[in-house]
Amino acid sequence: MWKKKENEAPAPTPVSEPEPKPNPKPSRPAAASRTERAVIGPTVRIKGEISGEEDLVVQGKIEGKIEVKGRGVTVGKAGKVSANIHARTIRVEGSVRGDLFGEQEIVIEAEGDVEGNLVAPSVRLENGSRFKGSIDMEQSTPSIPATGPIPQAQRQADGSRVAEMGSKQTVPSPTSGSGQTRS
Repeated sequence: MWKKKENEAPAPTPVSEPEPKPNPKPSRPAAASRTERAVIGPTVRIKGEISGEEDLVVQGKIEGKIEVKGRGVTVGKAGKVSANIHARTIRVEGSVRGDLFGEQEIVIEAEGDVEGNLVAPSVRLENGSRFKGSIDMEQSTPSIPATGPIPQAQRQADGSRVAEMGSKQTVPSPTSGSGQTRS
């Protein structure tokens, strides 16, 4: 009674329909991902302008201009850059010949070698790094010229001029014709 007949085909097993797969998620916008970065390898040489919206790591050679506003640029140990660099943060482990403009910070690592001007609110030169140039860490305030004509508002009532911020200037003395130095 319970024996299976030898000539009968086995009963078909029910086959379920595969569930429809959900649509793949759209890729994240570049601003949402902080891990996106482009790497210029050690055998790559570029002449021209580089711009983008992701972090950039330079291990090769670049001549021209690098502009990655709002993101970071790292010049690796093998990197050799002859360009001005504009980025949120700039880290130099290799060699750079050009001006660096950091919106937030510039770091010259111990192995780094920079010849150019640094402009950022925060600049760090680690022991052993090499740097030749100037550093400007002002927070977007206009620079005051150290020399030049003094505006009319800074003249005293007797016609003599008032020196600015401790700088020494020669002003005519109201009593004698010779100049005096004021500080």
